[in-house]
Amino acid sequence: MTIPDEAARPYNRAERTPPQRSARRLSGLDAGFLALELREQPMHIMAVAVLRPAADGETSAQITLDDVRRHLARRLNVLPALRLRVQPVPLGLHHPVFVEASDFDLDHHLGSATLPAPGGSQELDRLCASLAGSCLDRRHPLWHLTLVDGLIDGRQALVFEVHHCLMDGTAMLTTFARLFAEEDPQPGGRCCGWRPERPPSRWRLIADAIANQRGMFAGLPALVRKTRRGRAVICQSTAGSSIAVPRPGADAPACSLNLGYTPERRFARASLSLADVKLVTDVAGVSVNDVVLSVVAGALRDYLEQRHVLPNRPLVANVPVGMKTPGDPARAVGNRFTRLATSLATDMGDPWARLQTISAVTRESKRRLDLMGREVLGEWLDFLPPAITCAVVRRGYRRRRSHPDHLDTNVTISNIRGPARPWCFGSAVVDEMYVSAPPNSGVGVTFVMWDYAGTLLVGILSFADSVADPGELAGGLSRSLSELVTIARCRRGSSASLAGGSACNVRPVTGEAAGTGTGTGTAIRLATAGTHVAGGDRL
Repeated sequence: MTIPDEAARPYNRAERTPPQRSARRLSGLDAGFLALELREQPMHIMAVAVLRPAADGETSAQITLDDVRRHLARRLNVLPALRLRVQPVPLGLHHPVFVEASDFDLDHHLGSATLPAPGGSQELDRLCASLAGSCLDRRHPLWHLTLVDGLIDGRQALVFEVHHCLMDGTAMLTTFARLFAEEDPQPGGRCCGWRPERPPSRWRLIADAIANQRGMFAGLPALVRKTRRGRAVICQSTAGSSIAVPRPGADAPACSLNLGYTPERRFARASLSLADVKLVTDVAGVSVNDVVLSVVAGALRDYLEQRHVLPNRPLVANVPVGMKTPGDPARAVGNRFTRLATSLATDMGDPWARLQTISAVTRESKRRLDLMGREVLGEWLDFLPPAITCAVVRRGYRRRRSHPDHLDTNVTISNIRGPARPWCFGSAVVDEMYVSAPPNSGVGVTFVMWDYAGTLLVGILSFADSVADPGELAGGLSRSLSELVTIARCRRGSSASLAGGSACNVRPVTGEAAGTGTGTGTAIRLATAGTHVAGGDRL
């Protein structure tokens, strides 16, 4: 990897102090990820990029930590999230603010590691798990990048950790597209011209917090009316509906997946055929997101059934839902998403019936979310000061330890749209990239799926006491998708040769064969084509 020598100067300290500017306040959702962070519950996103070094004659030229430093130094001006430090407001009067770190030191955010032999998937996964179990230092911008050597076939990896308060899926995609861009944002290889702004004073923080709170509370009556109207519309539109949408905090069954009391983590990766997912989508008449949920549901059902701990009631999934709309400008900082809860129909043994049920319940849950308004959750979170949010988090943690059945949801499943073509890091090609989200609040395992250059890549992160070996779940994902693909091919073949019969043994699902989940029979009858939940905003 060749980088001009002019860029080798480390960009570490500010060379001048600009005038003080207004700081950017964290939203209630941003601040919520800070409040959720406990010693046992780090709250950073992790991305693992597996690099294929460029060939240099008969050998492969590997990148060095100096190369990584120069690469980042030239891009700091287009990577705003990497320059921001969280500044609490005195007395906890309001959400913290983002300020550009006046003492920014790029070396603090870079590290290196070498895998033990043989340098395979297990060794890399163990390293990633150890990084996921430690909190980032809040005295500095909340990110870290580790260059990993020692992989099989001379490959390398970059493990990027960034706190969830800094970005969601959309901001992450914007950041990664700039970080892994082939073109150099600084022609001639010079370092960027970014200089940090002067942080606001203590009194400025207090004054701004008071003024902002006044404006927010002035809008509280309108938000209350909006919420009441949304609930009334939902109650009216769902009266008599036989599709039961699970209620967070009420319908999630107690499960071994939801222990989550240790800082030790487990990490695993999986790769699935996006073509197979789309085949099932087309034949079943459902959305890509429905198939993703069903694949995870099948893997979880098998995993729990093998241990004889499968709950009688279906598992409940927390699904982040993006709020990005066409025409929105590129966003590289902050969180802007909401969530829905849906059934994973794990009480049903038939994979195809399970898929149709998940599709129907998810579609209904999304419809209700739109009736309420996707922005309502974030607007309410904006009102909660840090002291209240932190108290609620700690109270919930203590309550779950004494009452394991007190759960919001069982599992978090995110599905993100990724790039159509592989990214690069200098001259190295990013062959694979896996993203993981932090498990928290009783959710002991998270799945993040995204389509990267035509392949569906999955990152699985868990508490060690919830899922000791997520590699079993990774294998289960492949088997679960294979079941659906087999049925889809049979159904497609049966439709094409209906007159001559079919060699596939596909049973119609009715009555008891469909399982006993809430609203199962009607849910199957009402399943229709859904919409792929917007990716890129969904971590």
